[in-house]
Amino acid sequence: MKSLDNTETVFTNSRRGAVWMALWLAVVTLAVFWRATECGFINYDDPNYVTSNSHVQRGLTAESIRWAFTTNNEDLWIPLTWVAHILDWQIYGNNPWGHHLTNVLLHTVNTVLLFILLRFMTGSLWRSALVAALFALHPLHVETVAWVSELKGALSTLFWLLTLGAYAGYVRFKAQEIRSRAGGCYAAALLFFACGLMAKPIVVTLPFVLLLLDYWPLERWKPSHTLLRWRELAVEKTPFFLLAAVSSALTFSAASTSILALDQRINNALVSYPRYLWKTLWPAELALPYPYPPTWNWPIGVVILAVVFLVVTTGWVVRRARQRPYLATGWFWFLGTLAPVLGVVRMGTYSLADRYTYISLIGIFLIVAWAAGEAVARYNPRKSVVIALAGMLLGLCAWRTDYQLGFWTDSGTLFTHTLAVTDRNCFAHSSLGTYLLSKGRTDEAMQHYREAVKIWPQGARVIIMHPGGTNPQSAGGHLKSGH
Repeated sequence: MKSLDNTETVFTNSRRGAVWMALWLAVVTLAVFWRATECGFINYDDPNYVTSNSHVQRGLTAESIRWAFTTNNEDLWIPLTWVAHILDWQIYGNNPWGHHLTNVLLHTVNTVLLFILLRFMTGSLWRSALVAALFALHPLHVETVAWVSELKGALSTLFWLLTLGAYAGYVRFKAQEIRSRAGGCYAAALLFFACGLMAKPIVVTLPFVLLLLDYWPLERWKPSHTLLRWRELAVEKTPFFLLAAVSSALTFSAASTSILALDQRINNALVSYPRYLWKTLWPAELALPYPYPPTWNWPIGVVILAVVFLVVTTGWVVRRARQRPYLATGWFWFLGTLAPVLGVVRMGTYSLADRYTYISLIGIFLIVAWAAGEAVARYNPRKSVVIALAGMLLGLCAWRTDYQLGFWTDSGTLFTHTLAVTDRNCFAHSSLGTYLLSKGRTDEAMQHYREAVKIWPQGARVIIMHPGGTNPQSAGGHLKSGH
């Protein structure tokens, strides 16, 4: 681990500079996302996780804790997430403000941790700060922060970052041959990883990311460039891979049967990568959820273009990796951490989801920050120009995030917006119908229910019969595959 930013001043690389930067990141994140605390619950998953869940509403009792560790509600074993919801209900009751506050605080802590972790591993303050600021303010992360049911995403990411921090400590102490501290950090990393898996299994790819960090910025593969060295590094991760295997087995054993054929799932996975990248670059028309095309499959021409893009981009990254190793770590971080949620093995009836980018976009932000730093070092522009450009980028992100938060006020606002930016959205029609029905607007509700049934007859009936308690993934379990 060494400083890769020789152009930074002594002050910015000092502990004092890092503290001020961490405080700035925390204040900005809280300021931008505080609006989320004014939002209410929505009728999509929130009833199942909180507002209609009698186990959660018992508060912190021995029985509720036992339930949290033994249930596979939502087809997932996520006991720590259930405990967190129970604690929130114990403290805040049915007041949505407190439940949203928990998500906002977790997102703020994750932002600061990401900055501290990157600076510790790379020695670069400004590039680390840019990655953390993009993570904090990007509009694609609104879904994770503003949706009470996505507490699991923010909580699992907290343990993800703690795992990476403990692992970085292990690497440093091992290099200094302080075995007792290295062993303690390794054990802490395993514990944090286990906690992350119990918050949300999406962190199952973390052992793969540890190997990426071994490549860059930790550079543990040097000075030996042999396959033997990589095998040693992989064997070192054996306990992590074993935990990941157990979590995967538990998740797949509880999973509902997919309603899609294998070729449909593969095609969607291939197309999803460039779609996520486009939404990262141009975060407009964000929605919950995103429906499939009318035929439940992507045109073959679109799939071929996606494959060409992935092959060409990956080939270019591999060729440039020796000179710019951050490209490989960032790109394969993005590809690898998205892989479990692309639906090749398991897929609901939404084609992609903003919340799945919460961890994966860190890889893209790494590429952006380090490439920008390299450009600054090469062309040496005026400092005021660099600050202005960075401020403009982050300001645009903050503006779009605030704009997107405005749609999470309630179910009516959210799903009216979703229907405005998507086509043939069965779940949005059903959820909006349920909201209108709760307001006594029966005729309008029935119009949306009829539209939902028209789009997807089998699925819409299941959703309407179980309003708020059935998400697109679990709804598929009630249906026969091959729809």
